[in-house]
Amino acid sequence: MNDSSAAISYGASAVTTLAGLTINEWVALGGFLIGVATFGVNWWYKHAQTKILESQGKSTRGEP
Repeated sequence: MNDSSAAISYGASAVTTLAGLTINEWVALGGFLIGVATFGVNWWYKHAQTKILESQGKSTRGEP
């Protein structure tokens, strides 16, 4: 019983916080999340490219 009341309390707090955001705060949050997602995608593809080049025996340090 105690766990469910804590979950309801935290859920209500989250909903109240999100409902109180202005449009500018939503846009800022969206921009931040897009930036984090872009970083993750770029890191993922650069990591995959590095693995491919290393498997082909090519240098990944900018050397010929």
